[in-house]
Amino acid sequence: MTSIGEQVERRWNRIWATAPYAVLLFACVVEVLTGTSVPRVLVTLGIAAALAAWHGWFVLGHPAWWDRLTWMMAVYYVGVLAFTTLLLSRSDAFEVFLPMCFLLAFAALPGWPAYPAVLTANVPWLIVSEEDPYTKLVTLAMSTSLAVLIGGMMRTMEREAIRRRMVNSELVAMAAENARLHELLLSQAREAGITEERARIAREIHDTVAQGLTGIVTQLEVAADAVPAPVRHRLVTARNLARTSLVEVRRSIEALRPGPLQDARLGDAVRQAVTTWHEQYHVPASFTVTGTPLPVHSEVEVTVLRAAQEALANVGRHAAATRVAVTLSYMEDVIVLDVRDDGRGFDPSAATGFGLTALRQRVAALSGHVDVESAPGAGTAVGVSVPVIEVDR
Repeated sequence: MTSIGEQVERRWNRIWATAPYAVLLFACVVEVLTGTSVPRVLVTLGIAAALAAWHGWFVLGHPAWWDRLTWMMAVYYVGVLAFTTLLLSRSDAFEVFLPMCFLLAFAALPGWPAYPAVLTANVPWLIVSEEDPYTKLVTLAMSTSLAVLIGGMMRTMEREAIRRRMVNSELVAMAAENARLHELLLSQAREAGITEERARIAREIHDTVAQGLTGIVTQLEVAADAVPAPVRHRLVTARNLARTSLVEVRRSIEALRPGPLQDARLGDAVRQAVTTWHEQYHVPASFTVTGTPLPVHSEVEVTVLRAAQEALANVGRHAAATRVAVTLSYMEDVIVLDVRDDGRGFDPSAATGFGLTALRQRVAALSGHVDVESAPGAGTAVGVSVPVIEVDR
């Protein structure tokens, strides 16, 4: 996107590049109207056409030359003076082109070379003029001084325009950088706030739920040794559930704290969940791992583990199944958990339980998806797929 200063500069470049054609055309029209000899007029027009082609080749045909190749534009300017001298020697109508030579000196030649070029712009007039030397000298001094004054003003305005454009560009760049830094600071502040809140929640869970479960496990261990055998079995089951819950709470605390997990423990956690579920419901359950286990981010680990627990809990409460199969598959870029049972099944479109809805939300937060395949009397298959977010070992 170009700035206003650049647009103005391009507009002025187009003006000085095309202005000589307008002046030359006017002189040619005057020559045609006032010329007395048709052959002479035709030759003069041919020279004017050659000057137009010369200007077009150097300026319009190669616009980069006038800004970079000073020596090429010096050749161009010498050619312009030569053609102008020849035209003046044939017709006074082309005297209107003389001021254009002064302007082209500053337009075509950058820096100090423009000032000697202004002096040489008088050469065509000096060669063809028939006035006395004193008049020539006065005219030369006045025209050159005026041209230098106007050219100097043009150069000053050009430098000021360039300076302002550079300053504006720097200001725009600074504003963009400030906006970027502001956005970065806001992002870091948000991340710091999230991290701090997660750490606070982790501390609260550790100091309340985790400590409470630890006390429950301790009390159940003591009570199991002081009760009859039939009751002891129930206490042992309750103790194992409390221990499993304590492990899950600690895993949740670890997931809330910043930083990745260092070991690939997802398979062991799901296997323990399957074992605990089997001990609770006394339903045969198998667990299989396929692919190469990878250490994954704690949020992926917790999401897959919670999915396994939720699916198994639903089987235990509603399915009346006689067999359950759980498969954890490590693929190239996803982890897939499949929980299948041979229970009574249900209509997935009519399922409105909070557990399944929460599971879908948790998985969707990691850009994963949950597929439930079931029908009344045909069992249920729950598939959970989440992308792999690896961590270094």
